Amino acid sequence: MKAEKFSRALEQVDDRYVMEAAQAAPAGRAATLVWKRWAAVAACLCLLAAGGAMALHFTAPATAPIVQAAPAADSPDGMRRFMNFGGLRYEFLENGAVYDIPEEQLGEVLGTLTFDIVSDPQANAQKDLAATYALGGTVRELKGCDPDFRVAVEYEGGFYLCQSTGCTDGRDMDMAAYFAAAGFAENVEGVAVYDHSGASLLTELPGEQTEAFVSALAQCVPAQLSEEQYQQIGRAQREGGSFRVVFDLADGTQYGFYLIPSLDVAMFGDGRYTLPQDFSASFGGYFEGLVQGPQPMQ
Repeated sequence: MKAEKFSRALEQVDDRYVMEAAQAAPAGRAATLVWKRWAAVAACLCLLAAGGAMALHFTAPATAPIVQAAPAADSPDGMRRFMNFGGLRYEFLENGAVYDIPEEQLGEVLGTLTFDIVSDPQANAQKDLAATYALGGTVRELKGCDPDFRVAVEYEGGFYLCQSTGCTDGRDMDMAAYFAAAGFAENVEGVAVYDHSGASLLTELPGEQTEAFVSALAQCVPAQLSEEQYQQIGRAQREGGSFRVVFDLADGTQYGFYLIPSLDVAMFGDGRYTLPQDFSASFGGYFEGLVQGPQPMQ
């Protein structure tokens, strides 16, 4: 289940332009989202300290894995398929592939996709439960999975996986909070490195390095990039310095992102992030000597 080429291409678009046409979110909304995130983390810590069994993090299911049932149909307007929920923007995995999700993994109904971003992006681009696809679809919780990472959408008899990629007001995500919501520390079972297009497997990380690798990436912070640095990123993508990294998750699905070790840059969802200071010293050797041809930029 490699990420669909259309979705990958969108990840290469500068995040500065993603929400340019959208209305600015009220300051109070952003503050509320930040408060809610930290309140949820605090509540979770209290439960753990008390020995509670409840967990908000994604956990390995005891049922059949989630598998892709059918590829995405072509989008006639060529527009990226995404939706908004709870102040976050979610992409439809594989740009709208249909998945078999065991009934026992589907949780409560979270809402209905109501607002059409395609017909009126200026009015609807930041609204909760707005979407470019699957209007009228039902947003469902995935049991054992924090909705800040993934939700399911039930639409016309099929199920879609939607994964958060950024905030609807254009802010970058907090990677530590994102990795915690995704449960990567517990649920990444393997790490593979592909060429930038994701077509050729170049190497796999040794299993004993997986935990440390994931922990290091959780320390990434939003990058403050100059125009020259954006140009350097573009050159690295074209000339073989950018790699597609894929986490194999315990539920049978994958999570992919990009790394440019030579520039200390990672790209998660719609954002650009700076790698932690000691990342190259610890893991740069796994990327040295990996050869890939010039990549076609879509």
